[in-house]
Amino acid sequence: MAAAPPNPGVRAAFGRVPPVVWLVLAVLAGLSVWAINGGALFYYDSPAYLDQGNKILSQLGLGAMPDGAGGGGVAVASDNQVNGSRAAVFGIAAALLHRLGGVGAIVLANLALCLFVGWILAGILRQIPGVTQSRMLLVGVPLLAAMAGSLPFYLAFIMPDILTPLLLLSVAMLAVFSRQMRPWEIVLITAIGAFAVTAHISHIPVAAALVPFAAIMSAGIERRRWWLAPLLVSLMVVAGVAERQAFRLAAEKVTQSEVVYYPFLTARLIEDGPGWEYLKAKCPDPKIGTCKLFGALSKSDDPYRLTASHIIFKKTPDLGSFQLLNSEDQATVAREQFRFYAHVFLWAPLSTTASVIKNTFQQAALNDIKMTVPTAEIIGNTRKYYPDLAASLHAGRLSASRGWLAYVAPVHISVYLLSLGIVGWLTIIPGQVPARVRAFAVMVLLGILANAFVTGALSQPADRYGARVIWLLPFMAALMMLVRRRAGPQEGAQP
Repeated sequence: MAAAPPNPGVRAAFGRVPPVVWLVLAVLAGLSVWAINGGALFYYDSPAYLDQGNKILSQLGLGAMPDGAGGGGVAVASDNQVNGSRAAVFGIAAALLHRLGGVGAIVLANLALCLFVGWILAGILRQIPGVTQSRMLLVGVPLLAAMAGSLPFYLAFIMPDILTPLLLLSVAMLAVFSRQMRPWEIVLITAIGAFAVTAHISHIPVAAALVPFAAIMSAGIERRRWWLAPLLVSLMVVAGVAERQAFRLAAEKVTQSEVVYYPFLTARLIEDGPGWEYLKAKCPDPKIGTCKLFGALSKSDDPYRLTASHIIFKKTPDLGSFQLLNSEDQATVAREQFRFYAHVFLWAPLSTTASVIKNTFQQAALNDIKMTVPTAEIIGNTRKYYPDLAASLHAGRLSASRGWLAYVAPVHISVYLLSLGIVGWLTIIPGQVPARVRAFAVMVLLGILANAFVTGALSQPADRYGARVIWLLPFMAALMMLVRRRAGPQEGAQP
């Protein structure tokens, strides 16, 4: 049957404006936060990523170290241990761009990557019968809608967080459209997803969590080559694991050091309660390495010492614990975190599961952009520990007074709630949009939930993790409104 014609209301709203105008407006909006701030936004880890990338580039013979920077490709924490919590791939890419054109080059690269993913998606959508809108329109309008949310802040943010939503879009495209995509589109989207997975360690479990959903969605749409999508997403996961192994080998060869990770899982379990109760019941026990952390935590009765961030990062006697251990004990606690999680789960399965669910929903509700704007402490740390980068990562206009954040937050929340309503309505009600677009929206929503599960339940619920993907809601709402059709008896017969 013939597909229903595009919704005339949408065509009337956007058809009078040349498509290129929407694209230009999206670009200008994408650069707005960078321009208003007078520089890039950054976080505690931003200078560390750049510094790490510069060190590795110098070791590879690609230019000398900037003045004031340290040596070595990987930072040795102490006693031949290397912190593996930062992926080297993003550091190298950011350092290369920074050398070429300063932090502005990183911002422009972020925007270009978003436009490129949007451009490929628009080309795929135009293959759906009845989707006749201009490719520029299908790129510009959804991205412009996303600029009403957190997107422009993350485009200006010198962190790998902008790659998280692009990973989710890449997985969703492969799950729904892989059999309609041309070979070069499949290669490029898979490569972008693989790069995203290698750029931040949280992206590895996010992509892994989406593999079964990609398989189910792909098989549900069409049995022919249903295995292609989960295979490609699995290759992204393999790329992330390979990057970790390469980092470990480099640390062993270059600095003769062991790679250790912060015990995020352990800290999460202790803050939630089951981990703390387990340690109180089992310690002291020489067979349980985490009892060393329990001993450090027991030296204070300040309740805030049991929050995950304080457990891992604080060094003061009343709040510190992990950082107050010697390097050997830190490594013991870090190595044991997965085994510790399994033991706690078997000891208290119901409370552990309840905490996972609670943290996932808590994370899903956190979406404020305040963590993208550097605080006085972040700015001070950058000046103190990375003086060679202080000129690039400096206090901008948005950091001068943070009172404006209170006015932006309710606007963003309104945009997200409205967008979620539109996406839900167009997805649930049959005949509103092509079936494959509905399936694509479901995969994007599953991706947002996977991000909330990994970052909230396995790490620490934080606004930064939620806000980095929440702009996908207005993006999808605008995209679905563009391709919405008039309801008719033939709707749904043509995917």
